[in-house]
Amino acid sequence: MSKQIKLFVGLGNPGHKYKNTRHNLGFMVLDSIALAKGLEFKNWDNVADISFYEGSSIGRVWLLKPTTFMNLSGDAVSSFAKYYKISTEEIVICYDDFSIPLGGYKIRMSGSAGGHNGIKSIIERLHTDKFPRIKFGIGPLPKFMDMSDFVLSKFAKEDENKINLVKKISVEIFDEINASNIDKAASKLADKNRTLE
Repeated sequence: MSKQIKLFVGLGNPGHKYKNTRHNLGFMVLDSIALAKGLEFKNWDNVADISFYEGSSIGRVWLLKPTTFMNLSGDAVSSFAKYYKISTEEIVICYDDFSIPLGGYKIRMSGSAGGHNGIKSIIERLHTDKFPRIKFGIGPLPKFMDMSDFVLSKFAKEDENKINLVKKISVEIFDEINASNIDKAASKLADKNRTLE
């Protein structure tokens, strides 16, 4: 039986330059949750912006956005988890994936970085790839476009409706995980025509 999630992490790059870029979808997901719950982020130890949500049945659930750049995301996650004694099974990472169409997502309980530098950094710093993650689609990757250029490009105007859908879905996922646990939530959400691995 999986543990209750205590830490939701959204990945992205800090600064105005990267706002609304595809690689920052993890930040956008956490911002959507915070907005829905009336939460505000504050800086923690110069490595992350954090907030928390409390419920009578779940206790305190943290939200964290690393303020390091993407390839150093693991520094913030590992430092925070160590300080608050949060185990790897109690952390879920939200991030972008260009192999999934925009508007979709996949939930996985473990796995490799799959070429994502933020996940690679987290695996290196946590010394394991056994932590839940939710991959939010930003695809498809256009033909003849470099992957790094694509993920750092901004969302197009015509993507707005799908982005709004992702924001809505992210709050539903947050609520579902808190209502049960990551395993049960993943199964239930997979039944809603999403994708579960």
